[in-house]
Amino acid sequence: MKVDILRKILSNGYIAIIPIIVWNILLTSKLPPAYIPEAFNSNIPLTIIIGENLFRSIIFILPLFFFLNITSSFDKKGLFIFFFGIALYFSSWLMLIYAPNSSWSNSILGFIAPAYTPLIWLVGLSLLVESYYFKLAYSKWHYILPSIAFSTFHVSHAIYVYNRIN
Repeated sequence: MKVDILRKILSNGYIAIIPIIVWNILLTSKLPPAYIPEAFNSNIPLTIIIGENLFRSIIFILPLFFFLNITSSFDKKGLFIFFFGIALYFSSWLMLIYAPNSSWSNSILGFIAPAYTPLIWLVGLSLLVESYYFKLAYSKWHYILPSIAFSTFHVSHAIYVYNRIN
């Protein structure tokens, strides 16, 4: 009985999101000043703020209803994409934190990297899902489409900030 409960907890999609949430909470204050929420969100069009937050909510709530399975070769490819995406995402933050004056961090691609790299791990997560915990057939597109929408708004937001400070 306890093993079954533990298996269900460990196979919940939200487990995969926890490292991202912890990373963001612990390191946001270490980013350059332009990324501090008050500065980052200043003078951004309302449509971008609403779209970004709506789709952020969707991509962070949906995993609560996901049952993950990493036993098939397809799922293992998803696991590789997920971890590769997390490594890129974390690296994009580390470059901004430890090399804020580098040409990479000051380029548009480097500055907005924390906004576009999540799409990789989000797609990887979508490939790890076996089913929902309720009676609805799962399709990877249920998660990929809102992930693309979130990434589009998030990248637009980051571009606004980049253009404002440069």
